[in-house]
Formats: sequence, C-alpha cells, structure tokens
Amino acid sequence: MDSNKILEKKLYVLLLCIRFILYISSSKVVFFVLNDENCITDLCHSEINLEMIFTENKSVECINEEEKITIFKNNILRYEEPSKQPKYYNPNIHTLHHWNNMLFNSKLIKKYLDSKSTNIKIFLKDISYPALLLFLKLIDNSDSFISQINLQDFLDILLIITILDIEKTKERDYFLKDLLRNVMFEMLRQDSTLYFDNNLCIYHYSYIKKSLFMDIWIFFINFITFDDKSAERFIILSKNIDLTFKSLDIYGNSYNSIKKPHETNFTIRLDNISINKTYKIFTSKFLVKTWIFFSRIANFDIIYLIFTNEETYEKAKLLWSNVTFYTRKLYIRSSTNVIELFLNKNMPIFWNKLKVLKLECNLTLIELKKLLTLCSNINKVTLKSELFDFERVRSLIDFYRLYLDKICKIFCQTYKLLNTDPEILQLMPKNLIFYSSKFQNASVDTEIPMKFIPFLHNYYHDYQYQRTAGFPTSLAILDCFMPKIIRISIEYDSPARELNNSVLLFMKYIKTIKYLFFVNIVLNKMMLIYFLETNTLVSIELVNSYFLCSLDFLSYGSMTNRNLKSLALNNLKSHIDYNFLIYLNRFKCIQSFMLIHTEIEYSLSPIRKICNFFHSFFIQENKKYLKNLEIKTDLNDYKTINILYFLSEVYDFSKLLNIVYCVYRITEIETKFFITMKKLESITLKIYHGSDCIDFEKLFNKALFSSVVLVALNVNRIREKDFKFFKLFKNLGLLSLSIEVLNYKTVSSLRKNNFKTTEINIMKPVRTNRSREINNFLDEEFGPNFF
Repeated sequence: MDSNKILEKKLYVLLLCIRFILYISSSKVVFFVLNDENCITDLCHSEINLEMIFTENKSVECINEEEKITIFKNNILRYEEPSKQPKYYNPNIHTLHHWNNMLFNSKLIKKYLDSKSTNIKIFLKDISYPALLLFLKLIDNSDSFISQINLQDFLDILLIITILDIEKTKERDYFLKDLLRNVMFEMLRQDSTLYFDNNLCIYHYSYIKKSLFMDIWIFFINFITFDDKSAERFIILSKNIDLTFKSLDIYGNSYNSIKKPHETNFTIRLDNISINKTYKIFTSKFLVKTWIFFSRIANFDIIYLIFTNEETYEKAKLLWSNVTFYTRKLYIRSSTNVIELFLNKNMPIFWNKLKVLKLECNLTLIELKKLLTLCSNINKVTLKSELFDFERVRSLIDFYRLYLDKICKIFCQTYKLLNTDPEILQLMPKNLIFYSSKFQNASVDTEIPMKFIPFLHNYYHDYQYQRTAGFPTSLAILDCFMPKIIRISIEYDSPARELNNSVLLFMKYIKTIKYLFFVNIVLNKMMLIYFLETNTLVSIELVNSYFLCSLDFLSYGSMTNRNLKSLALNNLKSHIDYNFLIYLNRFKCIQSFMLIHTEIEYSLSPIRKICNFFHSFFIQENKKYLKNLEIKTDLNDYKTINILYFLSEVYDFSKLLNIVYCVYRITEIETKFFITMKKLESITLKIYHGSDCIDFEKLFNKALFSSVVLVALNVNRIREKDFKFFKLFKNLGLLSLSIEVLNYKTVSSLRKNNFKTTEINIMKPVRTNRSREINNFLDEEFGPNFF
C-alpha cells in the first residue's frame, strides 16, 4: 500500500516536471534594444508616423520603475520618463526560443514565468545590439569567446546581466572570468596609451550591480596575485566587513566593530602587504591599463589606503598616478606625507560624487593649503594629525567661511597654543570643529585657556577624581570642551570611591560623550540606572571597580538601552552573577563584550533559582547576537569555567566575528558553544592548563574553513594533525603560534606548500630557545632567519 502511494507521488512529480518543461518550451523571450542608433529624431515627418495604430498600450518596467514604454503596431516604441520629452525608437528585436542555464537563473525571467506569461518582453536601453548578440552567443558556448572584446560591449554585457538580474552561480562566475580574460586581451591589443570613449562614463552604467564589479575585481586580484585568496579577502571588502575611520584611540586601529555594516558596501582596502602584491601589475602594461579601466568603472563606496613606510607610499603613487579616485568615500592613513598623491595629475583628482574625505597624516601649512584647493565640492572632510598650530587653523577658518554647507573636523594629538589669536578664533564657523587630545605652551602641557574653550575642544579628558576638589565645577566647564571620551579615575593604590551625585547630574548634561572609562570607582544604584538611561554613550569600560549595591532591583521595571554598543568589565573587585545577566539583558544592542579577570558567581539561592527559571524563558526569546567577545581569566584561576554557558543566558554566539578566549581550560560544555560559531573571522585562544591539548576538529565548525583569516594560539602543545586541520582554512592570512612544547617531529609536518598564502609566526619558543634542528628546518622551508 505504501509503495503504491510513493509511486503515485513520483508520477505526480514527473508530470509536474513534464508540464513545466512544455510550458518553458512554449514560452519565448523577446529582447527590444533601444539606443541612439535606432532613435527616431523626426517622427512627425516620417512615413512611420502614418502607420502608427495602437494595438498595445502597456507600461513596462525597464531599468527603473519610473520609465514607461508603449508598443505600437509596427513595433515602434515610445519611451517616457519624468520631466523629459518622450522619445521614439525603431528598436532592434531579437526573439529567443531556447533556454540556457544562465537565463534560468534570471530573476526577471523567473518573475514572468511565475505569472504564466508566454511572451516575455525585455527592454534594453542604451545597449548596443551587437553586445546583446554577443552575450547570447557566449552564454550558449563559452568556448566561442573572441580574442578581443570591445570595452563598450563589456560594459553593455554587465548591464544586461544586471537588468536580467542573473543570480550568482558557478556558471556566472565562469562567464565573468572569461569576459575578464578577453578584456585583458583587448588591453594587450591597444596602443601604449589607453583612451576612454566618453560613452564609457554615461550615467546608466551606475546601474550595473556592485556585486558584478566586486566579482570582476576579485577575479582580477586573483589573476595578478596567482589566486592568493588572502589578498582577495583583505583587498576586496563587502557587506560582512565594515571599515570606519573611528576608534577609541584616534591614532589606533583602523577597524571599528561598533558601526553596522552596509548591505551594498563595496570597499577596496590597500595596505603595505596588499599594495606590494598589487604592484605586480607594473610588470605588464596591459595589466596597468586594466587596473586603470576597472578603477574608473568600479563605483566604489570606500577606497581605504594605509601607508606605514616610504617604499609602500612610492608604489601607491604609481598605482594611482593615472587614476581618478572614483569613490564616494576616500580614507587615507599614512606615516608619510600624502599630498603628492593628489598633485601633478593630468586628470581630475576626485570624482564629482566624492562626499567624504578622511586623512590621517601630518601636513605642513603649504600642503594643507594645496589640499584645500581640492576640497570645495567635498561635503565632509576629516583631518587627523599629530600636531596642529594656529596658522593651519587660520587657513581652515578662511576656507570654510566660504563653504558653509561643507563640514570639516580636525583631530590632533597636540595643539601648539603659541600665537593663537582669540579674535581670529571668534570667526570660526560652526561647520568647522576642532578637537585636540592635549594643548601645549612652549612644549609644556597645559590646560586650555578659558578664552579658547568655545572654539578649541578637548577630545579626550582624563580626570583624577578627588571628592574635595570641586569636580562638578570643572565638569561644568568641561561641557564647553565637547569631549568625546571621558576617563574618571582614582589612583590604584587608593581605595575605590563613590562619585558624588552631582557628578552624575553633570554627566547627564554633557551630550557629546561617546566613550566612558571608570577606574577604581564604586558603582551605586544611580550610576547603574544612568548607564541604562543614557542615549549618548556607545562604549563603557569599568576597570578595578565594584558594585556597591545589589542588583535585585533590576528584577522590576522595564527600562532598556538601545544605544550602547560595547561593554568591558576589567578586573572588577566584585563578582558578577545571574542578577548581572538580567542587567546585561537590558542593553539591547551590545555588539562587543569584554570580561577580563573578573570572578563569576554561579551559585543561586532556591528562591532565585525559581525566579531565574521563569525569567530564562523571556531571555531565551530575546538573545542578542554578539560580534566581538573577549574573555580572559587569571592565570591560576581554575574555578572560573563554562563562561560561555553563563553568558549564553543572554547572548547568541552563532554570528560572532571575533573571539579572544584566554582561560584555564575549555570544557566539554563550552565546546558545544564553539561549534555553533559559524562566521568567525579572527580566533585567539590561550589555554593555561599545562597538559590540555585542544581537539580543534571537535571545537571548530567546518563553516569556518571559508571565513577565518586569523588564528592565534597560545597552548601547551600542538600535534601533527592540528597542522593538517589548519591547512583546510582557505582564506587563512595569519597563523600565530605560542607553544610550550615543540618537537621536531611536529614541526616537520608544517609545510609551506600547505600554507602558500598564510603568514606563519612562531612567537614561542623564540628562535634562541628552539633546537638547531628545528631552526634549520624552518629556515629551509620558510626562508632564512625564520621568526
């Protein structure tokens, strides 16, 4: 009986498939190509106008929703768009009766098929008819690729793929790779100088999907770096990685995990390593021309350049010497001067759509003035420098008084107060904002003079709290400084103190504070409520502090915070328990959490167990996804275990991007949480227990083979099978090892061929503490004087 039912189901599925195939075979796709060549310029006096009788009057979506197309009896088309005169076309028409895998993956065609349409009309505007025929020919037979392809046809084909909305598949990737190869052949065929037709820059190419440009760039980077996947991953950044120019230390790391990523973000990031790899294109002129062409059409969201030495900067100047920065945002961080990157070019330096420019470097007064001549059309400019003086501030005042609709922010480490004229400062417009970490007079650190406070702001304020020092008054003045970072501390050798309530009132009043550090401070009920109430703070770090009050009061009420993104607890003098988890759950948007050298109390009273049992149902439904997690216990703390289990009451770890986990040992319970982490990109593990070996195959999810780029291990020992496991990570850029016990047999299994695109560092044991046999092997395998 069951076998008959199964047979009936199979027959039913077979009939559906046959019906679908017959339906597909009865459907046809008609392409209408509209361009300048078939545009009818004088319709009123042409014979075609006499024959035009409406048989179909139908609005059709083409490129965007505002465009309308009317089809007449003789296939003449009227094209309409808002605020413009209608245009008439005698289009090139191509009918397609058979199907290809690429077309099956077209979302546009699928939409028509789902609506049971058998006569599918697709309109391609401003695309050449030969490009359409070439596209249809190539998707049928990729082996028929011609040796050269016109650059216009290349862009037209990308636009066709965009209009058809063809999904990313292996077939599409193969097609784009073949397309790329033929573009490079075209570059090889051209003369030594590459000339671009103005038509290559017409507006409609901005409609080409960024995902296509990203794929093309990735294939190009792979080509010039010989399929170096680590180069691809670090150079071409997409929606899963977000870069900003901000950090708690404005001279620190370029990355910031707080900001939400943009789904359509397309970033190219070049630092010392990636610039050296990309510089290989200068071995071939056709690769240089391909680089210039792709840089012109890519339509980046962000170009991020990082130089830390003169050699890299000189190479970068050559890479961008004949290239306009076609990007909406340009970020540059450099230890050398970057002004030459913008000067002496025979073309526009910046794209007319560049809206944000952020530079971190030291500019002289003359260089600053040269830079300002290029900034009149840029909406937001941010300059970061080690040193600033009044003459440079004066130049900025003069410039931005002329461009009141533009915004400029200055961040410097030190401002020289010498010769500062308060009358000139009074002319500073509101669109110019100046921050400095410290102020100097005759090379001596000093407080900012009162007369400068409304104009020169203190980015970072560190205050040594004393109850008798009249702190509320100075804090009231501090509001004029507009500080972003405040650190309030009591000396470590002094007992922790509770802040005066008036201090808290002033802190509520200052709306510019983003980052707050408390050191050796007693945290009372009012302070904990303030953390929940604030809508300005994005980061809180509590160091060497402790909770004065019980957190039982948090069991009542519904106060929440949706602004705080980062919370760090460092060396707290009091333990945290399940009551603290209830408090933690009130912060709905935490993305980064740090727990360092802080004791956890797991035990509960019977009444609290009952309360937490019912409360856990609420938490389970509202777990937050962390992006960054850092856990560090004391070296000899073998009692604090299962920290992931403890935090899992509030947090879900499946979307973690970065984890730092330094503990006495990893238990079986914690292993179950590690295996749920499927999106990690950076892993740092340190195990204090002298005899434990980590079973990495059991610890890590296989999904990490394609996501992890950094692994740092500090363990007692490592085995041969561990190296075999790590070679499975396709995009691993850095493998850093600190190992207590390292023998030759294990090291000899570490082969360069298995880690061609991975930088390997053995931090411990250091070279002098390794055997001669091990050092000789590492030198032979990885190069002389291996680290």
